Amino acid sequence: MTPQQFVPFLVVLIPTLFVVIWLGIGLLLGLMTGWYRLMAAFPDRDEQPLLKLTWQSGAMGLGVNMNRVLKIGVCPSGLRLGMMRIFGPLCRDFLVPWQEIGLEHRKILFWPVVKLSFGNPVVGSLIVRASLAERLAAAAGDRWPERDPAPPQAREGVVTRR
Repeated sequence: MTPQQFVPFLVVLIPTLFVVIWLGIGLLLGLMTGWYRLMAAFPDRDEQPLLKLTWQSGAMGLGVNMNRVLKIGVCPSGLRLGMMRIFGPLCRDFLVPWQEIGLEHRKILFWPVVKLSFGNPVVGSLIVRASLAERLAAAAGDRWPERDPAPPQAREGVVTRR
């Protein structure tokens, strides 16, 4: 094969490899985070959010850190989670009803976090900074799964479910 014949082959091969690797990484991310199970258990609904936050961070599934790729919406009927399409091309948004969300306050390396568990039995979970959870709780009001929150130091290790 001459170099002139090889160039058109590379022009097709390189973009094809890029797309295959991108889809593969997105598929792996969806599997490791449990996103596909959550999508199946909690389909999204057409509902206007009370609060919509983008570029958020958290940890899901097998300890996968999702830095600045999450979209979180507080809706009247539940919590909507989404991922930026560039990072999860096959991951659709899902909406977890409020009564299906459990909370657990923790500390990870001295940082206060909240673990949101989805489903009963639990289908998946998301760990977010406590400050983000407080913003979500403020927007949700009395819908938030935790009623009358205690001070952060008293809440550590406490699991609540509505």
